[in-house]
Formats: sequence, structure tokens, C-alpha cells
Amino acid sequence: MRKLLRILLRCVGVVVALCLVLAGVIAYNHNRYKVPGENPRDSSVVAQQGDVESVTGNYLRGFYYPAHGTARPGTVVVFGGSEGSNNNDAARALQDQGYNVLGLYFFGQPGQQAELVKVPLDFFQEALDWLKQHQHQGPLTVLGVSKGAELVANLAVRYPEIDNIVVFTPSAYTYQGLGDYRNGASSSFTWKGEPVPYVPLRMPLRTTIRSILALPVSYRETYELSLAEAPDREAARIKIEEFAGRGLLFAGDQDAMWQGEAAVRELSERNKNLEAVVYPNAGHVFTEDATKLGNSWKTMLGGTVEGNREATLQSRTLLKERLAAWHAK
Repeated sequence: MRKLLRILLRCVGVVVALCLVLAGVIAYNHNRYKVPGENPRDSSVVAQQGDVESVTGNYLRGFYYPAHGTARPGTVVVFGGSEGSNNNDAARALQDQGYNVLGLYFFGQPGQQAELVKVPLDFFQEALDWLKQHQHQGPLTVLGVSKGAELVANLAVRYPEIDNIVVFTPSAYTYQGLGDYRNGASSSFTWKGEPVPYVPLRMPLRTTIRSILALPVSYRETYELSLAEAPDREAARIKIEEFAGRGLLFAGDQDAMWQGEAAVRELSERNKNLEAVVYPNAGHVFTEDATKLGNSWKTMLGGTVEGNREATLQSRTLLKERLAAWHAK
């Protein structure tokens, strides 16, 4: 009996030691690969920078960036991605170019969905009402990045008030929401109270293990596998051919997050008013210096430092030209 007890205690000791080692590894990886910078969902950071006005409604949350100098006709609405920001950097850049901008959050703020799950597309009507109430007239362009681009594509096929769209590394399909799955999986978005048909996510074992260990993960395999095995792929497809406006679609050919370049090609093939641009050696996020994104960028986002820099500069120039034409004085 004593011998059995000693064996049991040794086994417990080994398990405890392994758990402590695992916890240490996870803590180390989390610190090593965390994304530097301020919390992108902290709206107080945007407010403290000044030169903005708070925009709130039932679900609506964000900021109005009044144009610098003589304002161009119309408004540009911008969204961030799964990080939960309101794309403050893009909003301020456009503000400097003479555009009135709404930089909006679509989840993660008080009164909104806490996670990117079941986000009501209907909230965009609040943005349209706000523009009308504040006498903003003229062309309406909506811009989004990554999951924000998935949002923009879904809005474009439902709101004829949108004249132009700009999407960076988008999706041609609606995917499962990103959040706590203890209550089951669901769509990223809802429309009129019902979940938008979506592609369920199937995560490969190695991706799951790397996620548990807090190691950087390329989710491209997850999205490609999920789309290939989707039970009703056509239902989840964003019917972009129903959008009557114009658009500019950007992606990199080394996107490690998901198949962004395949999406811009599919979207532009289904709607000839959409211009697709795929940059060589660029990944999921265009930035002038990818090394500032921390140690995980190469694996999670893809591309090279130079490729991402060139994509940033070239897309910036092309976007400036298209916006100037769409919002001509």
C-alpha cells in the first residue's frame, strides 16, 4: 500500500512539474510574441490625440474626423480588423488629405458585441442616419482591413447608399466569428436578427497546439481547409455581384493569415467594377516597417520587409488617386 502511494505521489509530482513547465513556456512565448503598442480597442487613446468628435448611437461607436482644409465632397467610413480598432491611422491620414472621415468600431466597445461574433450589420444604418442628421452629402466610400474588409463587403451588398469600397486583404466569404466558443460557434455577422450564413472553422491539430503554446500561427491553412470542407460554401459566399458601386481591392501574394489574394481575384471576377491589385512579396498587413509589429509578424502575417513596404507605398498612391476621382471637387 505504501509502495503504491509513493508511486502515486511521484506521478502527481511529475504531472505538476510538467504543468509548471508548460505554464512557463506559455508565459515566455506570450511575452516574446506579443504585439507591441497600445491596446487598439482603447478609444481613450484616439480621443486624447484630439481633432476628433465622439460618435455614438444604439450600437454605433467611433469618431468623426473633420477634414483639414477645404473638405472634399462626401465622406469616407473606415474600419479596422480583428484587432478591434477603428483604424485611427488611416482615418487621420485621410483627414489630412481633406476628407471627412468616420472611424468606426464594429465590436469590442460598450454597447457592442464584446467579441467578433454576431456583429449586427444593421448598425450601419445608424452611421447613415448620423451622416444625414449632420448634413453630410455626396459620395460615400467605405474602407476596411481583413475582417473589417469582410464586414465592408457584406455591407456593400446590403446598403445601396455605399458608392465605393476599398478593402485590404479581404475575404470573398463570411466566416465563423472569432471569440469564445464555449457556447458554440456562430457567424461573424447577423442581418435583421439572423446569422449570416458562414464557413465554420476547422483548425488543424498543429495549429491548435501552437495556439495553446502561445506560439505565432499562420491561420491560412485553417481558412483554406475550412473553405474546402464547408458544408454550404455558396450560401456563405458574399454576393459581391449585387454591389452596384466601384471598388479597389488590395492583397499580397504571401498572405499568411488567409487567402487574401485569392479573395480579391474572385471578388473582381464576379464584379467587373472592382479593381484588384495583388502585390508581390507582401503579406496580410501592409506596413512600411514590418519589424515594428513584433516577433510574430513573419509567421502570422507573411511577406517580406521590403515587399510589405512597397505594397504600402504603392497602395497608398493608388488609393489617393482613386479617392480623388471618386470624391472630385
